[in-house]
Amino acid sequence: MRSTTLLLGCTAWLLTTPVRAQSSAVSEAEKAYQAVDFPATHVLAKRALEAGGESREQTARLYVLLGISAAAQGDAEEAKTNFVVALAVNPSLKLDKGLSPKVREPYLEAQGYWSASPDRLTLNAKPGSDGEHLIVELRDPANLISKVELRIAAPGTAKRPSFTLPAAAATRFALPAALRGHDYEYTLRALDRFGNVLSERGSDADPELVRASTPSPGQTPPPAAQGRSYLLPATLGIAGLGAVAAGVVFQIERENAAQEWNSSSCEQPGQTREQQCQSVDDSRKTYEHLAIGFYAVGGALLTGSVIALVIGRPAASPSARAGLLGCGIVGTGISCNGRF
Repeated sequence: MRSTTLLLGCTAWLLTTPVRAQSSAVSEAEKAYQAVDFPATHVLAKRALEAGGESREQTARLYVLLGISAAAQGDAEEAKTNFVVALAVNPSLKLDKGLSPKVREPYLEAQGYWSASPDRLTLNAKPGSDGEHLIVELRDPANLISKVELRIAAPGTAKRPSFTLPAAAATRFALPAALRGHDYEYTLRALDRFGNVLSERGSDADPELVRASTPSPGQTPPPAAQGRSYLLPATLGIAGLGAVAAGVVFQIERENAAQEWNSSSCEQPGQTREQQCQSVDDSRKTYEHLAIGFYAVGGALLTGSVIALVIGRPAASPSARAGLLGCGIVGTGISCNGRF
């Protein structure tokens, strides 16, 4: 009964699996899987991986085939190991929910492994501050990477020379002399011991581009771009809204006092309206002045918030001010230079 359930689940998953371009080795493993021949699937997928040279997508697929075929044959521990690698290569990997629990349980355990890990498999690079190095950074918590392949050349170069880097957390690669102070393009591929791609940055068709950062003689390098500061506009805007709200409150109090001033309670015989309700009239005038004052302050603060937002720029040092009339936001204030 369990074999029949597993067979039906795998068949349903096969029918919903998208077709991708495959190498002949991967294609053979896929054919065995479609025939629900799990022993052959396992052998062929392993053979394809050991042959090496597979792309990141095909590497992930082969480890999925290994995981499913191992689980189907009762080896849950090997299945989990293979799913761990597949999820390292493709973190968004999902198995069809129709698969048998016998297959899904090792996959869910592999998901739990990565959920508990503080890092994921990542490959990045950044130009060195000296303009003469490329810093390659690798995070490999499962120790899957054997080496890193770097291809680097000037933009537009048809074939980029290849360099092999160690699978280290950080590697300072010295740029070829011809690239120092110039734009260059690169691709990175993290490879397993067989040469299959597990992670990559850029591709032959779309490489990563690094712009030259060395300034010309006598030229001051521009300040590093930073995020726009919204603290001052937000502070002014909130204060302005608060002042307007206070103005509304005093306006309401003024209207209430005016109604009382005009009511019959201030029209008793024997005394003038002023004699009877002088305090009411004083309160009305006070509330009116306060409402006008808070409206004026609120309007000024809201206007200042809009101006601060318009002339604001990414927060930087005072020497790098820019904006309307030479003004810009620095920290929580506005700084201007130039003549007025």
